[in-house]
Amino acid sequence: MLACVLSLPTAAASLLPLLPTSPDEMVHRAALSVGRASQDGVLRQVVKVIIPVDPRANQVLGASASMGVNGDPRAGGLMQQFPIAMALGRSILQRVTGSHHSAITDLVLDADDSCGLILAQGATPDQDSACMVFPGCNQIDHLEHVDMMTSRRLLCLVNPQFKYIDDFNMWERGRAQAVIFDRGYEMTYAFEQFACRGEDVKLVCEYGMGWRAFVLLDDKATEGVPLHEGCLPERPDYYWLEAQINQQHPEPRWSRVLRQGSKKRSKDDGKRFLQRGDNEDD
Repeated sequence: MLACVLSLPTAAASLLPLLPTSPDEMVHRAALSVGRASQDGVLRQVVKVIIPVDPRANQVLGASASMGVNGDPRAGGLMQQFPIAMALGRSILQRVTGSHHSAITDLVLDADDSCGLILAQGATPDQDSACMVFPGCNQIDHLEHVDMMTSRRLLCLVNPQFKYIDDFNMWERGRAQAVIFDRGYEMTYAFEQFACRGEDVKLVCEYGMGWRAFVLLDDKATEGVPLHEGCLPERPDYYWLEAQINQQHPEPRWSRVLRQGSKKRSKDDGKRFLQRGDNEDD
């Protein structure tokens, strides 16, 4: 499994990871984490971000409109997310290295699997950095080549499509172990969103700080409610999150929605009653 347990340096232990409220803030926080980890000598990193929806992206990897939305029949599929993810990766590397946008290049490594590579030229060769977007189990050759090319320089994997060695077929597990899992990749930034017990849950992790878990109790909520004090040293699992939600917010969402709807209907009925009374007086 990719490492996701973080050490907590004393300089950052009192700080808390922040829940991003915009893509730009997410990129900013990710770049800060990647930069801190790189300064600490962590040169093989994993970054997980939420890919925002961009309806303006009409063509992806040369796909035609007849293939579906953005060339991918699956709503929110990798082909739709790919150009947005590449732009996020470019922004992260540019902020980490301080490179001019002209010193950053990118290319498509695998059009079928929507995997790309971003290269940033730093002030010195030692500061050159690379980022692979959406690397998957079919990109071991590319991963091995890029790993050798970057050598002792920074290499980030953005939203890798694997997590465990068992994700690879049995004939590739030996290479995957050597190319990926033995290389000491660390999760240095993560921003995730998913459903747990019918509630919207968000997790955020920043290097040197740890993990925080939030629950959004309303569809209109933009700021989550923390599920714990301080930071967690490792990513909480689903069952722990479910237990915290059950303990702190026992009323399920469907019950809250029904109760709020009932209150609204009662208020509306009262207003209509007063309006009818006013009309009758007329």
